[in-house]
Amino acid sequence: MTPTPAAQRFADFIHNANAATEAAEVMRDASMSLMPETEGAGLFVAAARMASPAAALCYGLGAEGTAMLPGWFGDFLLSADGVITALPRAEEALRLSSTRRSEALSRITAWMTAMGDAPGFDAAELIDAPLRVLRFAAKTRSGAAAFSRWY
Repeated sequence: MTPTPAAQRFADFIHNANAATEAAEVMRDASMSLMPETEGAGLFVAAARMASPAAALCYGLGAEGTAMLPGWFGDFLLSADGVITALPRAEEALRLSSTRRSEALSRITAWMTAMGDAPGFDAAELIDAPLRVLRFAAKTRSGAAAFSRWY
């Protein structure tokens, strides 16, 4: 499957929306130092070669769903109060009806297959895990951070 020019432009837009400036990288490093050591309720990591999970989620949810998520195309830094404020809209964006969820899963899988080489990527976890992390942060009155990194 070959990405369309429009898909490539969107991928580039998402990638450039969260630039790897020195200041941003310092903030990302500081955020990472505060995160749990292992995945669990308070941590989620989505990794893929060549394809952006953040772009895949945006593509899967569409513009309206993406606009309800906190931050800017996969990057955010929220205080505990910010988590409480952001959670209702994140739930609205990520708690999908069965039909809408099926469509989003298909779109995420198509993105990860066409834009990278991750046909086995766990699309369901990409929808479920961010909400799980935000709910955990709300329950524990913690802040939350999310960001994309390219290596």
